[in-house]
Amino acid sequence: MKVIIAEKPSLAKSVAGAIGNAQNKQGYYQCGNYIVTYAYGHLFTLMDMDDYFEKKVKWGDNLPFYPDPFQFKLKKDKGVKEQFRIICNLINDPQTDEIISAGDADREGEVIVRLILKYGLNNKRKQVTRLWLPDQTEETIRKQLRERKLDSFYDALYEEGITRTFIDWILGINMTREISSKTGQLMPIGRVICPIVLAIWQRDNDIQNFKPVKFNVLISDIGGIKLEYPVRFIPSDGDIKRIQEDLNSVDGVVIDVQQKDVVKQSPKLFSLSKLQGETGKSLKLKPAQTLQIVQTLYEKGFVTYPRTNTEYLSENEKDKVRSLLKMFDPEEKILTFKDSKRIFDDRKIESHSAIIPTKNANSEDFKDSSEKEVYEIIKNRFLSVFYNERCIVTETIATIQVGKSDKKVLKLQGSILKSKGWTKLENVKLSDKILPQLNVGQKLKVDFKLVERETQPPKPYTVETLGNYLTHPFKKEKETEDDYYRELLDGCEIGTEATRAGIIDHAIKLKYISLVQNIYHIEDKGRFLVEILNQTGLDMSANRTVELQKKLKAVYRGELNINQAVQVTKKFVNEYFDKRSNCEIPLKQKEKIIVGHCPWCGKPLYEYTGKFGSYYKHDENIKCSFSLSEKIKVYGQEVLLTKSKIKNLLNTKKVNISLTSKKGTPYKVNLTLKKEPKIYKDKKYPQFDIEYIKK
Repeated sequence: MKVIIAEKPSLAKSVAGAIGNAQNKQGYYQCGNYIVTYAYGHLFTLMDMDDYFEKKVKWGDNLPFYPDPFQFKLKKDKGVKEQFRIICNLINDPQTDEIISAGDADREGEVIVRLILKYGLNNKRKQVTRLWLPDQTEETIRKQLRERKLDSFYDALYEEGITRTFIDWILGINMTREISSKTGQLMPIGRVICPIVLAIWQRDNDIQNFKPVKFNVLISDIGGIKLEYPVRFIPSDGDIKRIQEDLNSVDGVVIDVQQKDVVKQSPKLFSLSKLQGETGKSLKLKPAQTLQIVQTLYEKGFVTYPRTNTEYLSENEKDKVRSLLKMFDPEEKILTFKDSKRIFDDRKIESHSAIIPTKNANSEDFKDSSEKEVYEIIKNRFLSVFYNERCIVTETIATIQVGKSDKKVLKLQGSILKSKGWTKLENVKLSDKILPQLNVGQKLKVDFKLVERETQPPKPYTVETLGNYLTHPFKKEKETEDDYYRELLDGCEIGTEATRAGIIDHAIKLKYISLVQNIYHIEDKGRFLVEILNQTGLDMSANRTVELQKKLKAVYRGELNINQAVQVTKKFVNEYFDKRSNCEIPLKQKEKIIVGHCPWCGKPLYEYTGKFGSYYKHDENIKCSFSLSEKIKVYGQEVLLTKSKIKNLLNTKKVNISLTSKKGTPYKVNLTLKKEPKIYKDKKYPQFDIEYIKK
C-alpha cells in the first residue's frame, strides 16, 4: 500500500480524482492500492520561548535565547490532532511500503511533510518519494506520480526551508521580545518586515521633505509639437536671453528626417511579483489577495504553480506550450509557437517556471469575479507572448537646425501605431504622437519662449514598484537581465515570492504601513519602529536581509550547512545584545491617543496594540473594566472595526456594519453599545455588551 500525504485537503481531492476510483473515508481517500491523506498546511510549529522554560517568561528576560536543539509542537487544534493521528495510523500500517510526499512544490511544502514524518513515522526505513506538481491537472498528476523521485533528491530544498525557519525564529523571538519590552507595546521585528517598513518610510520621508528646484527651458511650437532647447545649467539670465534672441533670429531648417518601423516586444510571462504588480495596478488588489486567488486557481488546475520568481519557461516545456497553443487556437490563426531564449531559458529558472494557464484553462468554474479577472490577466499575457501579429510602431525622427551665430541641432520625435499586435490582449494603450509633414531643407518658423519648470518629487511606492524593489533592491546602472537573474538566484532579494505577500499584509495589520488605492504609506507605528531601530542601532536594513538570504541560498547549494547559517544569525543577535548592555539608549514611548470616553464611567479610553491587533481601554490606574477590541464576532462572522467606527461607536453608542448571509447575500446591522456592564456566559468578550439589531 502506498500512502500519499497532500499538504491540504483540496490537493488530496485532486490527486485522488486523478488516480480514480476514490472512496472518501474519514481523513483520507482510498484509491485501490493508493491511500491519499492530507494535512492542513503546517501541523507543527516551532515551540515558543515559554514552552522551553515550561512557564511564562517575562518579555525582555533571558535574552538572547537560542534553543538547542530547536523543537516543534503539534498545533493546539482538535482537528489538527485528529488528522495527525489518522496520518500516523496510515503511514505506520505494516501494509504501507511507500510514503509519497505531496506538499506544495516548494520549500514550505517540503518542510510541512518532513516534519509530519519526523514526528509521526516509527519506521524511518520506509521508502519516501516525492510527488512534484508544477500544476494540478489530472494529466500532470498522473505523469508526475509515474515519474516520482526519492524524497532525498529534495534534501537541499528542505535544508534551506528549515534553516529559514530557524533564523527567522532567532531574529523574531529575540528582537521582538527585546524591543516590545522596552516600548511597552507589541513591536514585531523580522528580517523581511523591517526593510519593507524602512523602504516605505524612506520614500514617504523623501516625498515629504522634497523641495522642488525651478529650472528653465526654451520651447517653440512646431505644428502642435514642442521643440525644446534646455537652458537649465546656463549660469545667468543674460546668457539665456542672448540664446533666445539668437534662436529666434532665423528660421529653423529641417536637415534630416528618418522614419522606420519598430517592433514592440510583448511583456514577458508573469512571475508572482510581476503578476501582483499588474493586479495591484489594474484591479487594486493587495499582494496577499492576488496570491490567495492565484493559489486557488492553481489548486483548481487552471494555472501552473504560482510562487515563482522567474518570467521564463523551461526548455523541456516546449511541447506542453505547443499543445496549449493548439487548444487556444485550433486553426492556428492568431497564435504562433516561438522558440526563443526570451521565453525558454533554463539558466533563469530555479525551481518553477513562469505562471501560465493549463489545459483546464477553458473552464468557467470560477468562484467569483476576482478569480476570473486574475485568470484572464494570466491567460492574456500567455497569448500575448505567442501572438502572431506583431506590434509595430512607425517612428519618425526629424533633425532641426536652429540659431544663427551659434547653430544648434534639435530633434522632434513622433510615433504612429501601425499594427496593434499583442496590445489587443493587454491593458496597454500606445498613443500616437503625430509630427507635421516635414521634408529635408524645409524652413520652419520658430518662436522660442522661456518656460519655467520645476523638479518633481519621487513617486510613492505602489504594489508594482515595491515588488520590483523587493525582488531587486540593489539595482545597478547598465545591468543586463542576465546580471539580474544571476543576483536573484544568488539570494539578492528581500523575502521570497512565497513569503513577501503575507509579510506585507502582516505589516498592514500591525499598522506599520497602509495600502490605499494601490499606494503604500508609512503609518505612525511604522515611524516609531524606524525611530527605535535608529535609536538602538539595530541593523534590520535591506543589506542585512540580503546577507541572510544569501546564506540560505548557500545552504541550498551545499556551500553551508544548517548550523553554520544559524551561527551567522546568532552572531548578529549577540553583537546587538552586547552593544545594548554597554550602552542603554532610552526609548521614546509612543504617546497614548484618546479615542473616546467610556460609556460606563465616562473616563478616557486609549488605543493599545496587542498580539491580535488594536484594542481600546483605560489607563492602568482606572479600575473600570471596559475594553473594546477592533476584532469582534457578529452572528459568527469576524468583523474588523476601523478606528473611525470605534470612535463613532463610543460617541453615539451605535454603528452600522455590513455582513454576509450564508447564501452570500449582503445585509447591514446596527451595533448598539450598552451603558452598563453585563457578564456573558461566553467569557471571550466579558467587558462589553453589544445588541445586534438586524435591519
